[in-house]
Amino acid sequence: MTPTSPAAAPADTLTKWQPTWSPDQTDPGLPPITLITDPHDQAAYITTALAAHNPALGRIAVHPTPLATAPAYLAHDLIRALGKHLPPPDADPPWWTGNADESWRVAVAWTKALGISHYVICRAHRITGRHLEHLVALREHTRIRLTLVVSGPTPAALATILNTVSHRHIGTLEGARRHLETDQQPTSTIPARYGWWHPAPFPAPHDEPRYELPPRPRHPAARPRDTVNSRRAPAQLPAGCTPSTAIALPALTHSEHPSTCHETVAQRIHSRIAHPVHAAAVAIRVLAGYDIDQLSQITIPTPQRPRADLPADLPEWVLPLQDAARIYTELQGHIRTDLPAHLSGTHKPFRLATWERDDVARATETCRLVEAPTRKRPNTPRKSRP
Repeated sequence: MTPTSPAAAPADTLTKWQPTWSPDQTDPGLPPITLITDPHDQAAYITTALAAHNPALGRIAVHPTPLATAPAYLAHDLIRALGKHLPPPDADPPWWTGNADESWRVAVAWTKALGISHYVICRAHRITGRHLEHLVALREHTRIRLTLVVSGPTPAALATILNTVSHRHIGTLEGARRHLETDQQPTSTIPARYGWWHPAPFPAPHDEPRYELPPRPRHPAARPRDTVNSRRAPAQLPAGCTPSTAIALPALTHSEHPSTCHETVAQRIHSRIAHPVHAAAVAIRVLAGYDIDQLSQITIPTPQRPRADLPADLPEWVLPLQDAARIYTELQGHIRTDLPAHLSGTHKPFRLATWERDDVARATETCRLVEAPTRKRPNTPRKSRP
C-alpha cells in the first residue's frame, strides 16, 4: 500500500491532489465498491458490462488496455472512455501523458466536470496494485460508484483493498445485469442540448474542412516575458489548403443554438483534446480569436470584478470545458479557496508554461483550425500643419 500522506498542511499552503490511497483514508460514507466475479470467463459478462456504457446517465464502461502496467495507462483508458483521444502513436505526445500523477488529475477533472457518477471497469483482474490504488483514490475524491468485473479468482492486490473498504459481491450474470440497470435517471449535469459524447472522427480525415479563427483582439496584451521563446513556427498546411481556403468562424456568440460551424468545431475539441486546460484554451480561441500568448492574461467575470475579457454567458458547449479546466487547476494546487477570485487567481483560468503553449498550438492544429491572416492597417499620410 502507498504510505499514508503526512500531516495536513496549513490552510494557506497550496498543495496538489495526489492520486494515492491508504486504508486509513477511506470514507465510510462512499457507495460500496461492487465486485462482479465471472469464474469461467464467460463473454456475456464483458458484453453486459460494456453495454452499460451510457454517458447520458453518467455511467462509463472502461475496458483497460491489455497488459499495460505503466502507472498512467489506466488513467488514459478512463480518459479515452470519456470520449477524449490522446495523440496517435506516431505523434509527439504531450508532456503530461508520461506522468502518472498528471494523467490521473486529468481523469479526475473530466470525471467531475462531466458529471460521471459510475465507472464500470472490465477485466479488473488484470489491473496492477498501483493502478487499483490510483482508481480507489479517484473514487475517494469524486465519490463515484465503482464496479469491478473480475474473471477467475480475485487477485491478491484487489482482495487486500476490498478487505479495507465497503464492498458487495455479485456472482451471477443476472445479478450483474440487475446491478448495471439500476441507473435509469440522468445524473450528468451537462446540458441535454449538447451531447459531449457525440464524437468527431479521429484521426481527422485528410479532406476535413479547416476553419479560420476569429481575428486576434488587441486586449489583453501579452506580457513581454510571456512571449519569449513561446511562438512556434506556423504549421505546414496540406497541399492545396491555404488560410484563404479555410472557412471563417464568426466571433464570440451567445446563441443557445450554435451555428453548424461552431457545433462541428465543438465536437472536434471535445473529442480530440484530452487535456482539459488545453481544450478550454482552444475553445476560447475559437470563440474570441485570442492568440496563444494572450491566454494567460485573459480574465473571466467575478463578483468583485464583473468586467472581464470573457463574458459570463458563454455557449453551453464551452461550459464543461471551463469546469474541467478549473477543476484541474484546483487539483494542481494553484487556487486559494480562502481568497476572492481576483486575488486567488481564479479570474485568470489559464496558466500555461512555454511547453504547454506548444501543446495548445498542436491541439489547435489537431482540430483543423488556422489563425486568421494578419491584416496590416493602411498607411494614411499625415496632414501637414499650415
